[in-house]
Amino acid sequence: MRFLRHSLTGLFLAALTAALLLYAGQMVIAAVQTRMNAEPRKPPARERIFAVNLVTAELQRIAPELTAFGRIESRRTLELRSAQGGRITQLSEQFEEGGSVRAGEILVQVDPSDAQAAKEQAEVDMQDARAEERDAGRDLILANDELEATQAQAQLRVRAHQRQLDLQRAASAPQLRLRRPS
Repeated sequence: MRFLRHSLTGLFLAALTAALLLYAGQMVIAAVQTRMNAEPRKPPARERIFAVNLVTAELQRIAPELTAFGRIESRRTLELRSAQGGRITQLSEQFEEGGSVRAGEILVQVDPSDAQAAKEQAEVDMQDARAEERDAGRDLILANDELEATQAQAQLRVRAHQRQLDLQRAASAPQLRLRRPS
């Protein structure tokens, strides 16, 4: 009996909880629909107020100040670019912005060791190329000699083959012996 009473109480409480949840869900849905159907409210427009400083107008002489932003550039400029990069070893005292220079004056000297090394490497590469050219010429001469020897050998073999064929024909041909009249 106790079991039945406990189960009925639990069933009652579960039904009551489900009813309260359904009622709460219906209230939320109704509130959302009411909010969505309502006309949007706009706050009232405010009047714009401007504050200004007032000065009494008097006749006077004014010198205006002009402030400008930007960059001033020279009409005649010189850009120096080295054909080969490297470390700078010498810089002229006249090498400054706005400095004046004369024709033939050395302004910047780049360390020549990199250029010298590149030149020496090019000379070594040139010597290697010439040596390879000589070797190729010698190889060509040897190849031509070998070609001539091979052609001569081929001619010898052709003659030997022809001789063998001639001998074979001579051996297979009927031989007629002529008898001398006695």
